[in-house]
Amino acid sequence: MDTPALRWLTALLLLSMSAAGGIGWTGQTHVSQASQDRPGAGRNSPESPPGKHPLFLSPHFNPLVTLGGRLYVVNTPADTVDVIDCTTLDVVDRIPVGVEPVCVVPRPDGTELWVSNHVSDSVSVIDLRADSPTWHQVVATIQEFDPETRATRFDEPVGIAFASDRKAYVALSSENAIAVVDVPTRQVTGRLSIPAQDPRAIVVRNGRLYVLPFESNNQTQLSGGTGKLDGELATFDAVQHSIANNNVLSLGAVVDIVKHPRVPDRDLFVFETGTDTLVQTHEHLGTLLYGLVVDSHDTVYIAQTDARNHVNGRAGTARHGLAELGNRPFLNQVTCVDSTGAKFIDLDTVRDDLPVAALAIATPSAVQLTPDEATLLVTASGSDLLVTVDPQSQAVLGRVNVGAVPEGIIVEPGPVPRAWVFNAADNSVSLVDLGDVTQPRLVQTVPLEDPTPAVIKRGRIAFSTARASTTATFSCASCHPDGHTDQLLWVLNTPIVSGGNQIMPRSTMPVRGLRDTAPFHWDGIPGDPYGGINSASVHAAVPPNSRVDVPTSSTRHLVDGGLASTMSLVGDTTVNDEGLAGRLSKAERDDMAEFLLSVPYPPAPRRAYTNVLSAAARDGFRLFHIEGDNDPSKSSPNVCGDCHRLPFLVSTNTPGTGMETPTWRGAYDRWLILPQGRLNIIDFDFYRRVAEQGTPERSVWQFSWAGRRRFDPVWDMVLEGSTGFPGAFARQVTLSRDTGSEPAIHDLLHALVNAARQELVVLEGVGVRMVNGVKAPLKLQWVRERGFVMAGAGPTVPSDWSEADLLAKAAEGEVVVTLVARLGAQAGADQAQPALWTVGPIEKQRGHQEFPALSPETRHMVLSGRHLAPEPFVLVDGERVTARLSVEGERIEIDLAELPGQGLHFLQLQNPGGLTSNEFLFEVYPSEAAARAKGRRLVDILVRTRWEKLLGTWKDEESAGAGLTQVIRWKIPDRVLEITSRERDNESVALVTVDASSGEVLHTGGNARGDLFQGRWDLSQPDDAVLNLQFTGGTGQKGNVVVHHQWLGEGRMEIRLDLPQPIRVKLKRHENVPGQ
Repeated sequence: MDTPALRWLTALLLLSMSAAGGIGWTGQTHVSQASQDRPGAGRNSPESPPGKHPLFLSPHFNPLVTLGGRLYVVNTPADTVDVIDCTTLDVVDRIPVGVEPVCVVPRPDGTELWVSNHVSDSVSVIDLRADSPTWHQVVATIQEFDPETRATRFDEPVGIAFASDRKAYVALSSENAIAVVDVPTRQVTGRLSIPAQDPRAIVVRNGRLYVLPFESNNQTQLSGGTGKLDGELATFDAVQHSIANNNVLSLGAVVDIVKHPRVPDRDLFVFETGTDTLVQTHEHLGTLLYGLVVDSHDTVYIAQTDARNHVNGRAGTARHGLAELGNRPFLNQVTCVDSTGAKFIDLDTVRDDLPVAALAIATPSAVQLTPDEATLLVTASGSDLLVTVDPQSQAVLGRVNVGAVPEGIIVEPGPVPRAWVFNAADNSVSLVDLGDVTQPRLVQTVPLEDPTPAVIKRGRIAFSTARASTTATFSCASCHPDGHTDQLLWVLNTPIVSGGNQIMPRSTMPVRGLRDTAPFHWDGIPGDPYGGINSASVHAAVPPNSRVDVPTSSTRHLVDGGLASTMSLVGDTTVNDEGLAGRLSKAERDDMAEFLLSVPYPPAPRRAYTNVLSAAARDGFRLFHIEGDNDPSKSSPNVCGDCHRLPFLVSTNTPGTGMETPTWRGAYDRWLILPQGRLNIIDFDFYRRVAEQGTPERSVWQFSWAGRRRFDPVWDMVLEGSTGFPGAFARQVTLSRDTGSEPAIHDLLHALVNAARQELVVLEGVGVRMVNGVKAPLKLQWVRERGFVMAGAGPTVPSDWSEADLLAKAAEGEVVVTLVARLGAQAGADQAQPALWTVGPIEKQRGHQEFPALSPETRHMVLSGRHLAPEPFVLVDGERVTARLSVEGERIEIDLAELPGQGLHFLQLQNPGGLTSNEFLFEVYPSEAAARAKGRRLVDILVRTRWEKLLGTWKDEESAGAGLTQVIRWKIPDRVLEITSRERDNESVALVTVDASSGEVLHTGGNARGDLFQGRWDLSQPDDAVLNLQFTGGTGQKGNVVVHHQWLGEGRMEIRLDLPQPIRVKLKRHENVPGQ
């Protein structure tokens, strides 16, 4: 076969196969038809298991109360309020409420119990009238939605306090506001703005409302200044290192953490309840403010931890490190505020400048008074203790061990007072005898039903225990409360960056959403499964320190490093049962590694319950990932998504710095930005103005795009982008005679039913039904093709109820029912959020993300993904659609049955009964020509046309490569292909690229004989790519030829040269090119 025709064919093959290169693909693993109109009852039925959700670690305040011989306590992971008989200690009732209840407070007249549901963004009202047909049922749901966007205005409620039987207050923690509620109508009538962060604990006493912001800060910041450097508060030029230059590594700057007196530090707000007027603001009461109680004389007691991050903050001027902190990052205190000012009760016992570990009282979280107000009761959530304290002498009187992570106390008065303690991590209640406050006695601990997997529960306890530290005064959760962040800067034992000469302060990052974001921390070092550069090795690659195929190996590396450094006193030689430095056993560390991967971000705070992104959020996605920010100081737009990449807005191995690109997820709840808070400096006038307002996150993050209004929609993207949950998730609605005719209720119910019809949520209802004047329990679930169906105990329903039927029965007073949209059985704490991103490695910075361009001729897209169950649902713009989907490893191919309209759209995949992926962008064009013109990278064209499967080494079948061997690889990744070919007496090379103006695939090549080839490709057919070629021979002859490439499957292809007598050659792929 060594003929001139074969040699010509060989040269042509070089060009033809260049247009077919791409990611190797060998077959399908899952193919499913995803349609909301699929016949059959669907996956949900009256016998479906109860809905699940991950563990959100919601904060608690007043999580239990005693009334009429019963204890009412939140069962946060089970979404119920559990009722315990105070005499028998039996759980006698479980009342379903919203998702993650965190606070229970009775109405002053005792007729109702109000329950704040932190994730449902609501308050459930439970009827406490024993003679009522709705006794121990939810009879109303208090919430507020924007009528235009259908997004909540009642985000993440925590504390509840009543001014009277007609007026109540609800702390909206993430809104930095207090909602004022009219009790009879259940309507929000006003708001009190709190110019501080995260108000949770609120109390009404003697006509005054007391408000405690959790993240109050302690006036610490970087030592940057805009004027003369004084060596104390100002040690570097902030304008030069933060504004004029984006000095990420702070090279050439002397950087300290300092307490600056001009930083606002508002810790306690006092309002008159008659007028809702602010009458007092108290400062400098602590850093993380957990618990609050007020006595009859208006003396305020606050359980808090006061950060000492400034104690070793002189990393630049004095070369401070971890040693100067003395293994004591926080003071564990109760702050007493009265008319004379503030006093601090230190709970730690200190000897020789070190806390005594055996006497440690770590992380005071809840505080109450005995009925005579003579004794303070304090829970230490890091030490699993209930502590009694004399508020006059400030002495610790006694202590008793309770359950894991106690976060609530209620005192039951009587001849012998008793305290009930809520233990958040092991989900139990401990009863403590207070007959002798110097020797409180544990009577019994009552476990509550808990759906949390055992390993996650154990890992949470390991994360929260102060036994992890040498001094036993703090835990991992001390800096990461509720899996979030303390919003502080710290000098820890982090490596000195390349070119630096000091340990650089770093801001605390949340542990929420760690899965698929390794390596962790700003410096790109802990839990690095990829290797490469990091901030301590900018110029030389380092090997991985964990395994990419074992995600827990990355979090375990993070755990081990923290326990050996931050959690250990410098010089401590303690090792665990593995011989590793630090405390906690191998089993505890393994459990914590699992737990860390399970902590999710909460549902997006402004996602509509219809699951549809707002126009502003859609613009935000486009600006962030495609168009970029038009910074006039730069020659081209800065596209954030080039580094903050899908799926979770991170990437690693940043050129020039080696840093881990941090996520934008959860930015709405982080006000200290950049690795060192380099813009949170009070000398900047722009920051000072925002700090005076309480440092609202949106205003702070606008600094990162210099306040250019065009880029503001990116904030809507942050507020609405998926964290794993459809917009209907956790939403609830109560239907009764009082609400049955309200249009807003109808709209919300219709959206929840629509989500259930698409199987995005499981819609469950619990209530009562009046049958011939007799009360009967009612338990409903919405089932496809049937409607609302009775489930569980109760009378037989004559027929299934439609949405209209249920509304009518509620309006007539026949039914009182509360419906809650939950997820299915595959959405527990041990399930991962599906992830979608552009074809290629998940972790790398690879330039612009090129998203699929579809047209009426091409409805096919290829992308990367993981954590997908068989037959996932396909969503476009928040709605289920019909599509053909195949998954092989991390490669996903999708063919849409119907194309949405022209423009930008958003693809998501949802595991049946489980979590939903991030949004993946694609665009629809009026024609294939327009789509090609949009495509700027060769890889995207090849993927879209399915001609990306040929990277590798190819040999002709007849001679096993002796006649022809070709290697096809990327010359420039994703942009230019190189094909080299060797035959018996010739060698050829070809390059292939894209004309960005037309979208055409162009190629050129030559061989050792001086032959030149140029042409264009028609890739419209998935199994036959056609090359229209012009050639000039080495002796000057010219001509045209058409070459067909027919894909035979299983790594085989036939090349056909259109001549009077066609030439055919079959090739077989022998290997893929490594890394492609």
